[in-house]
Amino acid sequence: MSQPSDAATVGVNPEFWVKAVRSYWQGGGYRLTEPRQRMLDSMVAYAAPFSAEQLYADMQTVEVVAPGRATVYRTIEQLNGAGWLARIHTQSGEGYVPSFPGHLHHLVCTRCGKVVAFEGCALEGLVERLASQTDFMIEGHLLQLYGRCGECQRV
Repeated sequence: MSQPSDAATVGVNPEFWVKAVRSYWQGGGYRLTEPRQRMLDSMVAYAAPFSAEQLYADMQTVEVVAPGRATVYRTIEQLNGAGWLARIHTQSGEGYVPSFPGHLHHLVCTRCGKVVAFEGCALEGLVERLASQTDFMIEGHLLQLYGRCGECQRV
């Protein structure tokens, strides 16, 4: 498993995120099992976006009571759907990073995989123009910007 780092969790305090997700699960009637708690701890430890298969494989090698593949995939999809994980598209595929519910966008470093979430986007005018020009009823959007983080620019 990747070493714990702030890379994938810039703007997300790992301990606060784990507590917030646990509270969300408890308030929503979801079971907080030991394997699910370990999954949360593992999710915040990745230095770059992680895949469901990567999380599953990593947990099989180090966990006494490792979750099954279906549990890993269901948990990731549930957390992504609720906004607690953000799906990130990278050069090597798709992955997830801890996030918070709400309208967030992401900066992705093409060298180290660092992900930085940011709020707000000035796309409202563009979305309205596109809807008018194309006769689409636009229901949402995803914005990810790619480049090199400050640390990778210095290398």
